[in-house]
Amino acid sequence: MPAAKDFVAATADNSKSLFEAFRAHSNGTRTDTKSTLLNLFRNAYPDYHVTETPRNKCSLTEYADAGKAVMTFDADEESFNSSRVWKSVGDRMEKKLHPGKLDDDFRFVRSQYIWEDKEFLVYYITWRNPFENLEQIFYVLHPKNESNIVDGHCTDTDALLLAAGKWTSELHEEIWVFDNSYWDKSKELWKAVNGSSWEDVILDPEMKKNLIEDVQGFFDNQNLYSEFAVPWKRGIILHGVPGNGKTVSIKALMSSLYTRADNIPSLYVKSFSDRCNGEQYSIKQIFAQARASAPCLLIFEDLDSLVGDDIRSYFLNEVDGLESNDGILMIGSTNHLDRLDPAISKRPSRFDRKYHFKLPGEDERAAYAEYWRKKLAKNPSIDFPEGLSEIISKLTEGFSFAYMKELFVMSLLSLARGVKLEDFEIIDAESPPEPGAKDGKASEPSASTETKDKPEKLETCTCASTCKDCGKAKPEAAKKAEETAEKKKEVQRNKMIMPTVEIPEDLVENTVLKIVKMQIRILHQEMDNTKEEAWPSGKKGVEGGKNRRTRVVRRAANCC
Repeated sequence: MPAAKDFVAATADNSKSLFEAFRAHSNGTRTDTKSTLLNLFRNAYPDYHVTETPRNKCSLTEYADAGKAVMTFDADEESFNSSRVWKSVGDRMEKKLHPGKLDDDFRFVRSQYIWEDKEFLVYYITWRNPFENLEQIFYVLHPKNESNIVDGHCTDTDALLLAAGKWTSELHEEIWVFDNSYWDKSKELWKAVNGSSWEDVILDPEMKKNLIEDVQGFFDNQNLYSEFAVPWKRGIILHGVPGNGKTVSIKALMSSLYTRADNIPSLYVKSFSDRCNGEQYSIKQIFAQARASAPCLLIFEDLDSLVGDDIRSYFLNEVDGLESNDGILMIGSTNHLDRLDPAISKRPSRFDRKYHFKLPGEDERAAYAEYWRKKLAKNPSIDFPEGLSEIISKLTEGFSFAYMKELFVMSLLSLARGVKLEDFEIIDAESPPEPGAKDGKASEPSASTETKDKPEKLETCTCASTCKDCGKAKPEAAKKAEETAEKKKEVQRNKMIMPTVEIPEDLVENTVLKIVKMQIRILHQEMDNTKEEAWPSGKKGVEGGKNRRTRVVRRAANCC
């Protein structure tokens, strides 16, 4: 093996001339940077074979960082072009305590690269062409000789790129994330998902069992699909009101698939947005990566907001068109199933199964409270007896899992801060529910109440439009007043009221229960009991539940 930096020291003049040529090229009119650079390298290094490879397909820096090779940057000022960037270190509180680190955001740099006792020169160069995404390219140089050049390619370089390319294509405690028109590996998302367990997911036991079997069974039974000549692909929709377990179920699925012996990768789609090439290009890129990664889990969160009318046909062609999607299990989540086009939501072979995540019933709320009780069991300062979970489940009629979580977080924070005696007195003095109140819902107002609350009917004007003389309200003003009054009545009808629950004598003075009741009253101020089917089917400007998105069309000259 050559002595350290033999190639670097011997080619210092070559690198300087190359950098000067690249700088001149970057400052002037250019058409094809890749072709220009390749010619520049060949002219500057006539005795070396030059190979170009994109970073997203073969990341030589990350391959070296993983200990697979040794990469030493050449810090010569004449051929070292980068920005010095501060980066945080650690997560959460550690970020605040750690001073951080400085890193280099390279634009032009060369390195000595040692892999399996072979030495290479590696240049990393980045630039942005008009109307295109950022280019990040490695140029790998290796001395030519009679034995290592075959059909115009260097065998030593090809061996390196095969190994590094294979490694780059794999996930290393990462999850593929598609956003801003390209795929990237996210260690942060992997950390958020890693350790998620179905034990932490409180759902209807039967639905939970079916969902797990549906997903695991798909990846376990490839041979069965083949035996019956059925395409090995499947789609599942998770739908229901927000905060009832869709996202946490997806995280549990991702984690459980990662820990399988065959390690099923997850691909997470954030958006189809692409300012330059359009959303159809993004969809094409998404399914190309999924097919390359199969068998895999392909996740579309908030599917109704992703697939608009203008790209629906293209999306459906990728889902169920001529190209094979063998090994791809798609999961789409939505808070509004009615916004999805029937071609997506009601057509088997695209999304075959639908799981409805409803508001949790009393048993699920009790199980969730019990989950928290067990988490807090080792804390001697918190008196959370076993029977309290059932009481809390009865008091939280109409709560989603998200509100249940918020209830426990707020209650624990109140415990940590300390509570005042007068807070308890307010709770204990709480007036009983309104007559006729049932299941945590306000009763319909009586006739006398309606008469009392109903605003006095405005006498409307039928004379001149200005009404300067009579002083009576115009017809439109009267109509507006009636609409406002009706809205107030609707809010009153949907007001959440804490159900009357018989508290066992041994729990009446329990501090946790008193704080929980106090926090329930606070949360009720921002909640209502409007039924899911009564929700508006769409946003402003949406008719019939269809997702009619307004788009801004940019000219190509302004897209990047």
